[in-house]
Amino acid sequence: MANPIYAAIRQELEQKRREAQRAAKQRKSEIYAKIPALSELDREMSLKAAEYSMRIINGEDVDNEMKEALAKLSERKKACLLEHGLTGADFEPHYSCPVCHDTGVADGGYCSCFKARVIEENFNSSNIGKTLDYQSFDSFDLNFYPDEKTDNYPCTPRENMKRNLAVCQTFADKFDFVKKSLLLIGGTGLGKTFLSTCVAKRLLMSGKSVIYISAVDFFKRIEKSRFDASDSDIRMFESCDLLIIDDLGTEAPSVYTTAVFSDILDKRWRCGKKLMISSNNRLTDFERLYGERVFSRLAGGFECLLFYGRDIRVQKFMNGDS
Repeated sequence: MANPIYAAIRQELEQKRREAQRAAKQRKSEIYAKIPALSELDREMSLKAAEYSMRIINGEDVDNEMKEALAKLSERKKACLLEHGLTGADFEPHYSCPVCHDTGVADGGYCSCFKARVIEENFNSSNIGKTLDYQSFDSFDLNFYPDEKTDNYPCTPRENMKRNLAVCQTFADKFDFVKKSLLLIGGTGLGKTFLSTCVAKRLLMSGKSVIYISAVDFFKRIEKSRFDASDSDIRMFESCDLLIIDDLGTEAPSVYTTAVFSDILDKRWRCGKKLMISSNNRLTDFERLYGERVFSRLAGGFECLLFYGRDIRVQKFMNGDS
């Protein structure tokens, strides 16, 4: 499936390229109008090149003669340009990227300008917004998680979160090689959304396409697709490199939306595309909410990370932090 962002950027660059060439042609016409001698020199150089080309085709050995004649004309042109404060660059297209000349291709691959635009557009379409400005793995604070065992959990909340943090970092850093998607389970205010956005930010910076969406909005868009023949949202959910669904279980699924959700899970799994899902529900609740087929996919295709401890938002509020 073609990446719509790549296609849009190619079209954008092609438009820039055509505009640069059009502007260069216009400048050339204006310069010729002001300095007819330049127009005449260019015409004479073209005629000389054509003349010598024909003589070469006819078997004449005029290589040195041609080079000398064209060199003299070139020197006359340089002198004329200098006299009027111009250079050869004034006749050339002024591309926005001097490396690829707005083709998006350099050294047999994508140009750095193309990659930068991909990253920019992926950020714009990720639905995360300004949370990316201050949320990152480096700013994740383990001190909010107690270092004493609680309830019947096998390790302390801090030890558990160290593992969750490491798993999410590995998921982001080795995204193309990890096999399973991630399912983040636990109460509110325990860092599920924070770690999800950390993963999204790192992948977006590497040029991956990421869609971050709440479960409520996700299922609303699925429901809307029932009346949209283009199904653009569904194709986007199926094709992006990483689909992140936040707070699964807070929506009101219907038979239709559950069936489409199941299809999206299956299609992404078959294509090797991963998801990251967070939920306040227990894993066993998913069979009741979405049926056996979805539950089986979540249980078999996802690594489950459990979140527990004290609500960080409450701790910050009690400490007077914003």
